[in-house]
Order: sequence, then structure tokens, then C-alpha cells
Amino acid sequence: MTTVGPTDLIATDLDRTLIYSAAAAGVADPDDPLAMAEFRCVELYRGAPQSFMSPAAVDLLAELDTLAVVVPTTTRSVEQFRRVDLPLDPGRRPRYAVAANGGEILLDGVADPAWRTEVEKRLSTACAPVDEVYDHLAADSEPTWLTNLRIADGLFCYAVVDLPSMPDDLVSRWRTWAEQRGWNVSRQGRKIYVVPDPLTKASAIEAIGERYLSDRPRRVFAAGDGVLDTSMLVAADRSIRPRHGELQELSWHHPSLSVTSSSGIAASAEILETLLVWTRTDPAPSR
Repeated sequence: MTTVGPTDLIATDLDRTLIYSAAAAGVADPDDPLAMAEFRCVELYRGAPQSFMSPAAVDLLAELDTLAVVVPTTTRSVEQFRRVDLPLDPGRRPRYAVAANGGEILLDGVADPAWRTEVEKRLSTACAPVDEVYDHLAADSEPTWLTNLRIADGLFCYAVVDLPSMPDDLVSRWRTWAEQRGWNVSRQGRKIYVVPDPLTKASAIEAIGERYLSDRPRRVFAAGDGVLDTSMLVAADRSIRPRHGELQELSWHHPSLSVTSSSGIAASAEILETLLVWTRTDPAPSR
């Protein structure tokens, strides 16, 4: 066995990987206290419970946090991420976190301005500006199916749509337009993300390792369920995805990738169990 401790970095997506809405957890009535009693609320939005974990996942995440550097890595904006209260040590935020799909690195909850400057420099030379993309999406939308269109943290766009009313070719149409301008398009449920190519979770995880953990030998493990997670899943020494979500729909695989046997909220505990096993027993990889 290898020595356990904070020599391993674990980058994990949040929504539908570690945490789940009531709908994603399969709860018919989130207002029913009995129906929600088996879950732990980890996010409030406007005073209402928003996201949940299973008790098993809560215990496993707390244990994993004592053995490795756990880095929540999300496409959520900084504001949206700060609503999440992960079950780590009481009163403590994650030491490191990634928000805005890699556009922001948070150190004890505070955005690192040096990384944001670096991101903006990369984007300015590699792709069309976000305002141009937003204007095109707005012009190519109809109020009959567009619920919301926003720019997240000044870095990328996302649209919330009504799926039954949305044009069948919308995602492919937006993708064709975006690819010519250095952007990419991904749909996760009712949300369509339009993201600049250089804005990746993997780049932020690499920066954390180089800037803050460079004096430690390390391995990187990763977990995620969507196309926007693939950069870090591929870059990791080993990675895992749940048997649901965007990557499951695409039948996406990679040589270093494992897939859970369970789906839905039960997959969260299985992911954490697997990460614990890897952290405790995997031989050091050759780099």
C-alpha cells in the first residue's frame, strides 16, 4: 500500500455527481418531510432546500477529505457555488475549489485574482468575446422556449430552455456557429452551456497542482458526469463517472475511466467509495 494523506488531489464535479436536486434524487414531493428525511440538504436557495446528498455519501466525503485534497470543481458561477455547504469539517470551506468551469480558483472561498487574469489573457487571444456570443444566442432565441439566458461570471453563456418547445436542431445549430469562433456547446438537461474552448476544469486543476501543491508528490483522481468534465477526467490518473447524465447518454469512455454500477443519487456514494479505495491502495502512477 502507498502512504495515504494529502498527496492525492481529487477533483470532483458537484451537480449530479456528488449532489442532487430533489428531482434528480427521485423524490416525488420535496415538500414532504418524510420523503426528504433520508437525505442531507447541502444547498439552500432563497430559503428553500435545493440540493441533497445521501447520508452514506456525506460520511464518505468527510472521510475522503481527511485523506486527500478534495477540490470541488464545478461549472457553477462563484455565487452559485457559495450556496453549497459540503459536509466537511464544521465551519470550514474547501481549501481549494474551482468554479465557472475553470475560470475561477477559490482559495478558502476567495477568488484568486492572478488566475482570473491568466484566464482572461488566454481567452482574449483564442476565441470570440463573450458579449458577441451572448448577442448571437439572444438573436437566435424565441421567448416560446427560452426561459433564461445569462453570462456566468463574465466568462461563458448558458441558456435555460423548455425542452418540448425547443427547436430540434438548436444545439447542433449553436454548436456549428460556436466552433468557428473557438467555443463549444453542451446540453445538460434544460441547460445549454456555450463555453470558450480554453476555459476548462483541467486547466484550473493543473494550476492548483502547480501553484499550491508543487512541493508535494501527487496523483490526480477525478469524477464527473458531463461533457464539460471530460477535460479533467482525461487528464486525471484515474477517473470515474456515474451511470447517468450527459456522458452516459453519449456512451463516453476513456482508458483510465471507471463507470459506476448504480445511477441516480446512489452513484454518489459509489463514486466516493471508489475514490477512497484509489486513495488508499493504488500504486503511484508513472508520470
